[in-house]
Amino acid sequence: MFKSINSMMSSKKRCFFYYGFISLFLSLFVFMLGLYAYQLKNLEERSESAKNALTHRMNGIFLELKHIVDSSKLSCEKEDIDILRRTTFYSPIFKEIGLFNDDFRVYCTTYGPRDIAIFSSIVDRIKDSSERKTVSLVRSHSLGESTFFAFYQGAHGLGINGLAPPQALAVDVDYLLSPDLPYELTIGKQTVVSSEYSYKSSVLAKRVESLDDWAISLVVFSPFSLYWSHLVSLLPFIFIFCVLFCLIFYAAHGGILYYRHSLPLSIKRAIKDNAIDVHFQPIVSLKAGELHEMEALIRWHSPHHGQISPLVIVETAERLGLIDDLTWMVVRKVGDFYREYPTQLKEINISVNVDRYSLLKESFAPNLEGIITEYPELKGRLGLEVTETSALTDIELPLMVSRFEYIKTLGIRLSVDDFGTGYAGLDFLRRFPYDTLKLDKVFIDSLKDDQFTRQILISITKLAKELNMALVAEGVEREDQLEAVRALGVDRVQGYYFCRPLPKEQVIAWVEENSTK
Repeated sequence: MFKSINSMMSSKKRCFFYYGFISLFLSLFVFMLGLYAYQLKNLEERSESAKNALTHRMNGIFLELKHIVDSSKLSCEKEDIDILRRTTFYSPIFKEIGLFNDDFRVYCTTYGPRDIAIFSSIVDRIKDSSERKTVSLVRSHSLGESTFFAFYQGAHGLGINGLAPPQALAVDVDYLLSPDLPYELTIGKQTVVSSEYSYKSSVLAKRVESLDDWAISLVVFSPFSLYWSHLVSLLPFIFIFCVLFCLIFYAAHGGILYYRHSLPLSIKRAIKDNAIDVHFQPIVSLKAGELHEMEALIRWHSPHHGQISPLVIVETAERLGLIDDLTWMVVRKVGDFYREYPTQLKEINISVNVDRYSLLKESFAPNLEGIITEYPELKGRLGLEVTETSALTDIELPLMVSRFEYIKTLGIRLSVDDFGTGYAGLDFLRRFPYDTLKLDKVFIDSLKDDQFTRQILISITKLAKELNMALVAEGVEREDQLEAVRALGVDRVQGYYFCRPLPKEQVIAWVEENSTK
């Protein structure tokens, strides 16, 4: 069934269908479980209330019997009978009252003298009771039905029993339990069954309450029919909760997808999976007969965010502590590039950008040496372009010099990228000259119209020649810019005027085409 649903629906509709199904199931489960807990709690509370009502009623009954026996005599004169009749008339419970002696024989009643023996089972219960009292439910000849009897024996042996319809005792129970909760009220050995109860009914739960002092037990039932009727009445709320759950799930799903597809996480995953592409931009020599060079540049098209700026990738990698992983990924892809095109790249150097703070790390040079061991093709042809992010401190400056000296022994060229826009100090150039200075595009853009910029570039060009460093002009896009940097004596140019950054197959085609000219 689910396979046919998958084939018929789009991913969004399918997702919403599944979440709707789960929400419906969860809503039903929550409401059914909650209603079950509510039914049990309701059963417990109402059963306890019914027990308390019975206790209160029984205490009132025996208080009334105690008052009667305390004012009675061990005789059955007309005066005694009149007192019993008067008491019965005003009693809210009893329809008949009788006195019994210490032999447990009823000798006087509301209707005159009697000689009736109390059942031995009742006598035993009276004797066993701490307060010499009990109740029973027996067939009454005078009332013509099963009748409730309460027995109490005073301290001097004189006892009294009261007769009443069992409904007089059950009225409080009916009020608290009926019609929702049917019950069985057992008095002595007889049982009063509520009219709503059926032995054929399915029972969700039951609770037994005992009044041991009076041999009374109350069994209260919670029927399944009540459970289902309540559940049906809750269907509108179940539907509302189903919709809410579905919206919450769908929103949470969207949030999870957003997080999983968020830019930082996507960049992190791309670096770990080596999914970031490396393009190559030629650095063209303006001197006849000299070979070209290349710079490796990262490019990445995210399946969720489109084309991502290299600057954003670098900044995110720095923030995530993955800048070194990004650098090693690019260096290895350059090594793979040399292996894939050994003939076309035989005499071409390729440079990779590296953050100067990565160079200060103690692990950088050994890791670089390990990669060169893994890719011998890189030795003598790999260059590092050091980006300027901040000025070096007095402690960092000699440390950087020692790092550079070690890197140079590995056959790696060093260039300062975007010279003049960062913090590359002349003091560092004096202590350790780079192999190449790369002039930033900002100078090239204003070279033609800004005489001050021209004077700066003249000074930088003179400095580079005195330090025996090559010069590369970045960002050359027009012919007038090319002529201007050529006039300054710059012999290498990088920019869209000659070639934009290209994937490896296209840049190889460019190399093959331009090497024949």
